Amino acid sequence: MSLGFALLALPVAAQETGRRLSGLLLTEGSGAPVEGAHIRLVDPGEVVLAEALSDARGAFRLPMPPAGVYRLLVARIGYQSWASDTLHVEWASESRALRLDVPVQPIPLPELAVSAENVCPTTPEERQRAFALYESVLPILSTVSHTADFGALQMRMVRPSKVYYRGGTYRFSRDTTMVVVSKSLYNASPEHLVAHGYADVVDTMTAFYAPDGDALAAPGFLATHCLRPVESEDEATVGLGFEPKPGREVVDVEGVLWIDTIAGGPRELEFQYTSVRPFVRKHLEPALRLYHQSRHRRVRFNQTQIDESQLGGELHFERIAHDRWLIREWRIFRPVLASRGYFEAGSAGTIWPFTYPLTHSGEVLALIPP
Repeated sequence: MSLGFALLALPVAAQETGRRLSGLLLTEGSGAPVEGAHIRLVDPGEVVLAEALSDARGAFRLPMPPAGVYRLLVARIGYQSWASDTLHVEWASESRALRLDVPVQPIPLPELAVSAENVCPTTPEERQRAFALYESVLPILSTVSHTADFGALQMRMVRPSKVYYRGGTYRFSRDTTMVVVSKSLYNASPEHLVAHGYADVVDTMTAFYAPDGDALAAPGFLATHCLRPVESEDEATVGLGFEPKPGREVVDVEGVLWIDTIAGGPRELEFQYTSVRPFVRKHLEPALRLYHQSRHRRVRFNQTQIDESQLGGELHFERIAHDRWLIREWRIFRPVLASRGYFEAGSAGTIWPFTYPLTHSGEVLALIPP
């Protein structure tokens, strides 16, 4: 069984300001619209000139390129990518409809069920507004995590180095380091985030990831998240809300990307981790149980207290050139498992496990030219 895309596009008659290359994506056979497909316009050198997403009607729009030879690349999570035949754009050609039927082989993804059915708790109007917002910042999100054109980044990284218990609460000292890297965040690939979520265990250490530009711009993000518009009291700011689609059992993220409508780019992203309890139960609780059982013969464990509202992060975006942005500052609040205990002579002890947020942060100090 295959999924087919039917593409309708109008070639340019002449390059004019505001002209668009319009198209429509439909499911082969049924003619149902394909929502959330990622369309890229590339030149013969595979340089991406423009990007867009298909909306609830399967429609998309791209800026009209100059006369030349191009191709359209279409990607949708769970299916192999497809590249169109050569698309000739001429200075003087009559507008005409071009239809392409392209079979696409499905790709099975772990922990991800691909379905054409919309399961998001939003109205068609809300989805249309959300996709318009997403499409407006997609070109920025696609490049915000990369700084190859500007060299490397000098950053200040702050992380907890020693945790101790004082005054009835857990505290930690901070370790500040200066590093030079080529990305503003250390993160897993978008494909890994789709399949395995935003938390992982690496060499017995837990790692929690952030939804950076690569993650937000990937087709897999749309396939696993619902989008919605979020109103703001500031007229110059509008929010793009996101949350995992029902059925996601891995650690995921929900939050709001605040967009500056005057600057035309992202301003700040606030997010929280979701479905943290299964991860804590599987990867953190066994070590805590083993520790207490090695010290006490009889011990009883209560359910771990988890406040997901304390777990998440903040990303702050900044324009560094006319068409380039980066993540200037960030903070990530990842969960750490601790416990309180009560013991009496001759009776079983009781352990109350709980999570508390441990803060990792960073700031870009300077751009280092290549």
